[in-house]
Amino acid sequence: MSTSESDGRGGRLTHRRLSRRSLLSASARAGVGAAGIALVGCSDDEQPEPDELQEQQAIQPQDAPPKPPEVQQQSMQQEQPQQSAEQADEPEPPSGPTTGGIMRIWLPVERHDRWDPHRSRYRYTQAALSLMYNRLIRPASVSTGELEADLCALPEMPDEATYVFNVDPDARFWALEPTSGRSFTAQDIAWNVERQQAAVDADGLPDPHFFRRAAYDRSASHEATSDSSISFTTPAPDAGYLAGVHGSPYAWMTSPEAAELYGNDWRDDPSDVMRSSGSGPYAPRQFNGFELTLVRSENWWRDDSAWVDAITFTTGDTNNIVSLYEAAAFDRADFPLTNAAVEAMREQHPEHPMFEVPLDAAVELLAPLAADPESALSDPRVVRAIGIAIDRAQLIERLYSGHGRASGPLPWYLDGWSLGEQLLSSFAGYGDDREADLTEVTQLISAAGGAGAIGVLPLVVADLFEGFFAGSGEAVRSMISEATGLEVELENRGFAEAIDQLRDGERFCFLGWGAAPLQADPTDGWLATLHSAGEQHWSDGSSAELDALIEQMRMTFNRGARQDIGHQVQEMLLRGDAPQWQIPLINGIQLGLHQPWLHPDPRLFEYAWSTDRLSTSWIETSLDTFPVGRELPPLEGEEGG
Repeated sequence: MSTSESDGRGGRLTHRRLSRRSLLSASARAGVGAAGIALVGCSDDEQPEPDELQEQQAIQPQDAPPKPPEVQQQSMQQEQPQQSAEQADEPEPPSGPTTGGIMRIWLPVERHDRWDPHRSRYRYTQAALSLMYNRLIRPASVSTGELEADLCALPEMPDEATYVFNVDPDARFWALEPTSGRSFTAQDIAWNVERQQAAVDADGLPDPHFFRRAAYDRSASHEATSDSSISFTTPAPDAGYLAGVHGSPYAWMTSPEAAELYGNDWRDDPSDVMRSSGSGPYAPRQFNGFELTLVRSENWWRDDSAWVDAITFTTGDTNNIVSLYEAAAFDRADFPLTNAAVEAMREQHPEHPMFEVPLDAAVELLAPLAADPESALSDPRVVRAIGIAIDRAQLIERLYSGHGRASGPLPWYLDGWSLGEQLLSSFAGYGDDREADLTEVTQLISAAGGAGAIGVLPLVVADLFEGFFAGSGEAVRSMISEATGLEVELENRGFAEAIDQLRDGERFCFLGWGAAPLQADPTDGWLATLHSAGEQHWSDGSSAELDALIEQMRMTFNRGARQDIGHQVQEMLLRGDAPQWQIPLINGIQLGLHQPWLHPDPRLFEYAWSTDRLSTSWIETSLDTFPVGRELPPLEGEEGG
């Protein structure tokens, strides 16, 4: 479990691990049960929606985060020679976060969907909402799944089906209409949950845009027992409940006043960001269709974030993004630049810190081929052979010029959840012995009746994916055909069309990007896709042992123990002991630079859903290179507005 602490306005947020004994002592004083401790992340040892597909590589995480500013400053001071008397009179650089400045970040905000936080689902919208709204709790680290307080403290758990949330007494909405800075209460939580469970518009008609209705229906009941406390119950023990519902990337809390005032316009008019009504560190100032500016809330209620005065998300001209970065129009340069472009920029600007960002959308192959028992393609050995036939190392070079890593059933950047690289490399398809892999592929195909009896394998490639990586479909077709001897028929189709056809029961192999995980813990995703009763279990193959392990994960509240079970699931899949139709292949690595004056919170570069960490990043405006002339856009009605 991580706890946050700050050493004042000048100190960076740090995280420390507490021993289980310390946790038990602390929880006993607070009235938290042992089940509650395990649930919030402690252990004994310390398929995408069509409209989102173009967005899945926009906000990416970092594999090796930069050193914290205090470490950087310490290194700089150790390397500096003895200062002269004149130099000693110069002001010392800041040793930690300082307030001030306007941060500028590239983000295609013109592709957002809607500003109603309960009805949005696009990645770029989520990036902005994460700074305007709070959740009850949030990930302390999205790559490990540890949780921390947000609007509420981490919940008390008198038993494994009851969660008691206590609201931070300082939490309040913005000092803007329609809430005018009032306190956030437990009744607001109840209203937010009930609104999404009801899923009706202002006219009382069913509204499918409440995309997270099913998540909130995982609560059996809830009751606000006071202005500051609310309890939730689940029908049965549900270890993924906290992270999957209240800590999920879209679990925003807004105000009843806004929903009443704006009605259906909040859903139907995507242009007016000023209708937002949140409690987060930043409030909207202007959105002109291609640029969104957020300013620090006048009554922000925590003093450990919101360092910069404002954050501007701007699309800019992607064809000129290098020149825009060099002109200080952006503080970061990564996606949509190619890695080659970033490396060239680094040669020109060696003083700019460089970072690596694992792409959260894996290249994967979907192969739900088991619908027709009369077809030889229904043999699970064929699917396994296809998965091993893909030369992952060659694919990394082909698609990402070597910047990437092979991913097992879980992507390698999910700390504690995915298998270690050494263990993963011991399985077919992931090691260095390509000859042994091809031998196993031959044996599998022979056991399934031989290539001639199996027939033609249809391979559909997403048109968007092929557009990014021309020739990638043919490369994968050749790998499969040469390794298996199968005749592979290649076809390009639209993402949306192909996914709908798979859902409707058509059977083919599909190559493209997978959806970014909503959380590190795979339990919810596996219940939907791997468990034989899952709503997204498109293959007819099943395994009673696999089902039992996933069900055990759902009821195991100790995170370390749940990870151990997850490792067993992954090893079963990699050995071929359980059918697998969703085959992750690789995750690329995006290179990036940031301006010397930007001091990013290392958590900003985690794999996904981390844009809220811009509030704990800061700018060193005293640097001579910091651009002059950054100003807030005028409000409507102001001079120049």
